[in-house]
Amino acid sequence: MDYKGSAGFMEIGLSRKGMDRRIGPMDIHRLPSATKEVRSLFADDLTAPADLCLVTPDEPACSGAGPQLCRSAQEMEPGILVPSHRGVDSTRLLLSVDGQHPSLLLKTIQPDQRRFIDAAASFDAQRKAAGLGCAPKILAIDARRATCIMEYRDGWATARVSDLKKLDVLNEVIGVKRRVHGGLRFTIPVSPFDRIRALKQECDRLVAQAPPDLPVLFEQVLRFERMIAASGVDSVPSHADGLASNILIGPDGRIELVDFDGAGNVDPYYEIGILINEVFEDEKDFLPALEMFEGTPRPASLRRVRLYAIADDLAWGLWGLVMDATSQRKDVEFYRYGFWRFIRCRAALGSLDFGSYARML
Repeated sequence: MDYKGSAGFMEIGLSRKGMDRRIGPMDIHRLPSATKEVRSLFADDLTAPADLCLVTPDEPACSGAGPQLCRSAQEMEPGILVPSHRGVDSTRLLLSVDGQHPSLLLKTIQPDQRRFIDAAASFDAQRKAAGLGCAPKILAIDARRATCIMEYRDGWATARVSDLKKLDVLNEVIGVKRRVHGGLRFTIPVSPFDRIRALKQECDRLVAQAPPDLPVLFEQVLRFERMIAASGVDSVPSHADGLASNILIGPDGRIELVDFDGAGNVDPYYEIGILINEVFEDEKDFLPALEMFEGTPRPASLRRVRLYAIADDLAWGLWGLVMDATSQRKDVEFYRYGFWRFIRCRAALGSLDFGSYARML
């Protein structure tokens, strides 16, 4: 999620209780066309605090409704995939309060991502993380339309890989993720290998020009699943997202997590593996981060996070191919992103000693 604003406004309203009826957020995909789509018929399953409802600007609040919270919505910058994965999975609008600086953020998961994301589970996970002080609080949810309204962190910065290379920042990020691990369990399990299998099936069905060595990469990575399972696997509630752009850094250095679209109960070493994979390219650089995570790093832990990192590269490579073949958003360089992740996966597999990894896990 990218916390940088841009021009362009669309009127919607957000007011205190007192309305005769309750309506939810409209299904917004693109701001330029969304102005024409303002209508009075919205989802009826909005889950929100009792004093929160949405109104269209041409429908004034009933007498006694209290102060109007929102007068305009401002679209945030479009997502990019190359050279970094930022803001691609959702449309984000900043909501202003009585003409003041934006204080709320409306997020709608992109239609082409909804088959990959359980919106209800994502929003539930963020609510639980927010209760631990690890994420912005969600104020309203329309799971059917994959939409939520949350607190906007004005003045906070979207993390970049260069930020996470600073060990003090990385230590704070790992600390926040560990706090989530100790919280309430999330509603769904997460398996990186199930994700790979599902994406491979879609790739076989939809992609005309996949890398010729994809079957080999696929079979090698699925060996990791058997190796890891043989050594035992725990699961904890996890953000399960390695992208730097889904980490916020406050003016005081405080860290929060956003976009829980991949969140679920999973091996904690998967969480740390995909985070380290985002930040470092050389395995020797994994050790300081692993030490932050478990104290004294164990060789078996290092190998496990390395296997998860390679699996994550394959998963994103497959995702890039599938999205390139199916998405209507032809301005997003899905293929190029997937190709880059395949290069990383291929190089890492080429340097892997399967025998020693199997013994040391």
